[in-house]
Amino acid sequence: MRKLLFFKLFLLPIFTLAQGPISGFLPGATTTDLAIGYSPESYDFYFFGDEKQEQQVSSHSYNIFIEHGFSPRSSLVLNIPYIVIDEENAGLQDATLALKYRNQRTEYANGNMNFITSVGLTFPISDYPTETDTPIGIKAFTFQGRLVAQYNWNYGTFLHIQSGLDFQFIPVSRSSIPVQIRAGMGAANFYFDVWLEWMNAINAGVDTSVTGGEGSSWLKTGGTFYYPFTDRLGAFAGMSYVLTGENIGQSLRFNVGAVYKWNRKKDN
Repeated sequence: MRKLLFFKLFLLPIFTLAQGPISGFLPGATTTDLAIGYSPESYDFYFFGDEKQEQQVSSHSYNIFIEHGFSPRSSLVLNIPYIVIDEENAGLQDATLALKYRNQRTEYANGNMNFITSVGLTFPISDYPTETDTPIGIKAFTFQGRLVAQYNWNYGTFLHIQSGLDFQFIPVSRSSIPVQIRAGMGAANFYFDVWLEWMNAINAGVDTSVTGGEGSSWLKTGGTFYYPFTDRLGAFAGMSYVLTGENIGQSLRFNVGAVYKWNRKKDN
């Protein structure tokens, strides 16, 4: 039971700073999860289309993630990144706002199966430049729909599968299909996971600069380790690596951060 409690308390914010804002967990009614993270990232090669060319770029990003539970089955997610490449290419990038809803939870003798739906929007939150050699983004407005299936075993392990559709409608119309597979384990005093993510941009073109503006595809992998200090506060570290792709840098990324959990009813 302590392992299942650990899942409910901590794992939500960790996923966001590693693989995206939608996890297979919900915080619960009147509970707010907050995570603050830092990620250095660099690459020496960029895939212009599927042609790999030398291109050195380093960046630093800072993320704020908030998820607030409205009920045991629903929550609101907000993720805000700040990215720095150089003096010209720096600023608040594209925020994500999403609603999550657990459609079904089925209990079994050895665990539980969860199905979750999420709908959200990613949109620019600053007037960052897009015509430079290494912009932090393209000021895209993108609808994101996700379907999540996750099985949690009573002894602490879980298996997570996620897919859906990203539909960018500004500055141009473009669709992508994401697939994520993640497996991990949480105990009373630690958590770790490993994951694989595939993103396929449909009918993508070929970038002429380092932007991903023609639609990015990738296959990347990574992992996360988390340590709780108290029932409310913990810290995590992780990494990811782009194995291959199109219109994306072959980057190595590290991330560290802290997680805090607040329950309004318990604290008042």
